[in-house]
Parts: sequence; structure tokens; C-alpha cells
Amino acid sequence: MNISMMKSDQLQQAVELSDRIFLKQPEQPSMGVSFPPIFSPGISHSYGAWDQDKLVSFMGFVPFTIQTRGARLNIFSIGSVCTDPDYRGQRLAGNLLEQCIRHGEASGASLILISGGRSLYTRAGSRLFGRALRFRLSPAVVEPLRAATGKEVNIRAMQPHDLFQIQRLMEQREAGYVTTASELNKLLDASAYSNVIRLKQQVLVAEEGGALTAFAIIAVPGNTMTPSRESTLVEWGGSPEAAALVIADAIASFSLSELTVPLPWQDKELAALIQSVGILPEYIRNEGTIYLVSGPELLRQLAPLLPEGLIQADGEHGPYRLTLSHETLELDDEGLLSILFDPESPYRANGSVTFDPVPLPYATGLQYI
Repeated sequence: MNISMMKSDQLQQAVELSDRIFLKQPEQPSMGVSFPPIFSPGISHSYGAWDQDKLVSFMGFVPFTIQTRGARLNIFSIGSVCTDPDYRGQRLAGNLLEQCIRHGEASGASLILISGGRSLYTRAGSRLFGRALRFRLSPAVVEPLRAATGKEVNIRAMQPHDLFQIQRLMEQREAGYVTTASELNKLLDASAYSNVIRLKQQVLVAEEGGALTAFAIIAVPGNTMTPSRESTLVEWGGSPEAAALVIADAIASFSLSELTVPLPWQDKELAALIQSVGILPEYIRNEGTIYLVSGPELLRQLAPLLPEGLIQADGEHGPYRLTLSHETLELDDEGLLSILFDPESPYRANGSVTFDPVPLPYATGLQYI
């Protein structure tokens, strides 16, 4: 058995293996269509296990940059992890994960986001992270939500000429993936997360005075696939008031019996608008798990957001020393991720931590893999 980084001309085998494992209905688009960051030709960072010239296990590994309040994080995401049923039980996925972690270390990445939380990942040190709120909206909230915003906007389906304005609104978010217009164009067409849950992706925009002030990407039932989940907000950006109107319009226009709206903890204004009409959230963690590639590298990349010298790292995986006014905390990887990204971290309970938690995007957005 040979494990190696995938070459561009080998990716079609990865598509075929992924399709065989993941597609549950013949109408579902191929994984090669849904996940261009993994399967499109180019420099691949993904790994495969080979039995001679046959691909028998695959792990998609994709580089991204996240901007968060002026800092930039170099990260990788893991997805489309699959093994041929005839080759399971040989620890192939575990070996692929080890290669990906080494690749991340060599690349200067700080974090790996993983679209899963099974023991394969947690045994290697991946952890739950961050916080989010999940709302479930029914048609009864449409009119109250419209009234609560105090605005009137023109809501319509996205048109191709809206691309740059949507990109601009995405760039204004507190935390989000750095995405060029060309990349955004491909991701909007790919509909990755919507295809995974067998829904149809719809992109609606709010327009005021000829300019877009908000957008919402929503997965709703279509005519070809049997949904595996309820209608879901995939991504949003722009004015919270205008976005709330887009969400209300989507519920009405697509005759949705329920719309799930997950929001990362930092989306406080939109969350407050939804709560103002009597909808209480479920408090959850961010989606999937996160692996800390290098503590010192993470702290270096987050330096614009942290008081200088506040957290010292004694090694790639700690321990980390956080100096407070009356004590010094010693943290391991889990503690560092908690105090940095979790606004409800137990280390913040007594109010002695004075720097703000660092926001991350919700992980099932357009860049989901």
C-alpha cells in the first residue's frame, strides 16, 4: 500500500471513489461538481492510499485563508474522506490524516478545520470549537420580522452582474474566508453544502437605491432530490436588517414550513432581530472540529488581535502561559483554542481575561468541504 499526495491527473479516481461512497441518490451531482476546491485540476494538497494503481482511500485537503477582524489565518480544511469498503479496517484514513497534519506543519498553517467529529479525528487531537446559535423559523415569523426591521427593500434573485457586490458584502463580515470574485463565482455555482443535504441552492439579494445591501444563500427543496435535512441558511452578508428581510422573503416565496438559521456567535445584530420576534435560539458549537497545527504559528497569525506578549508558547503544542493581572494560567492545546475562540470559555468565567474572543465563520458556508 502506498500513500502519496494526489496528482492532478489522479483526481478523477478520487471523484469516482467519493461518488461511490457519498452519493445517496442518482440525481445528486457528482462530488467533482460540488467540490471544485478539492477536485478541480491544479496543485492538489490532498492525499490518497493506493493498492498499486487503484485509489482505495482518499482525504481531501484544501488550503484557505480566513480573515478575522484584521488578522489572517492560514488554514486547511479536510473533507470528502472515504475508503473503499473492501479496504476498511487497515487504518488507511488515519495514515492519510497523519500526512495531512505533516503537510499543514510544513506549510505554516495554524489550524485544520474538519467537516466531522468522529473518533478518527478526535483521537488525533481535533476538538469542538467556538459557539453558534441555531434558530428554527416558521412562516409565522415572516410578518413580525418584516415589521421589526423598519426597512423596505427590493428583494430579488441574484443575477450574474451582482457578483462583485456580493463579494464586497462578504468582505465586510467580521470573520470570513478570503475569496476572489473568480473563486466566489465557482463556489456559488457548485452549491457544495446544499448538494450534500440534497437541497437546491438559492441566492437572494436586497437592493436599495441600486446598490446591494444584503444577500442570503439558502438551501431549499427542489424538484430532483429528496432532501436529507430541512431548509437551511448557508451564508449571509451585509446589513442585518436587510438580511432579515431577505430571510423572511425566502420563507414566504419558497413556501418553507421551516427554515434553520445557524449563526456564529458574532452575528449578534441579526440574532437579536430574530429573537425580537419571539424566536429563541438553540446554543450549539461551531460545525465539525478543529485541529491546532501549531500554537506559536496561531498566536503569530492572531498577533494583531492580541495584547503583545500576553500568551507565550513553550512548544508547538504548548504548554501556553497566559499572564493575567493576578495569576498565570498554563494551558494545553484545548485550553488555548477555548480561550481564543469560545466566548463561553471557562477560562473567561471570572472576567479576568480582557481580550475579546476571536470570531470564526460558521463552517457549513460556501467553502464547506
